[in-house]
Amino acid sequence: MDSWFLAVFFVGFGLPFVRVQKGRRLLGLMKASTATGTLCCLLGWWQVVFAFPDQACPDFDYMRPVVHFDRYESGVFPPWATCYWDDGQQKELVSGWVNPLLFTCTAVLTGCLVTLTVVAYRRCRNGQTR
Repeated sequence: MDSWFLAVFFVGFGLPFVRVQKGRRLLGLMKASTATGTLCCLLGWWQVVFAFPDQACPDFDYMRPVVHFDRYESGVFPPWATCYWDDGQQKELVSGWVNPLLFTCTAVLTGCLVTLTVVAYRRCRNGQTR
């Protein structure tokens, strides 16, 4: 699941929400970042919930000395799941692009909300209703 194909697909899924009409760009960008971030978060949660440690983190019987599975740690926000072995090796089970894309979408959404708030405040202060 470390392919960037899904990341490009998720961003492509969010692009139709962006409108190029004047005055609606911020709303379209908010919809796109929300849709992309939601899909990305759901995929990350899916990878955490269905990361079965007994299958994803096997013992290495073929190595000398034998390396045994030590522990499994996970969390849901941001989505992460990691396997640890007794020789110090570790393996991330959530794709490497999930969290950067999730936080980028969150930053874009926050920026749009702040911009809309400032624009609404300025319009209210100047007496414009629309």
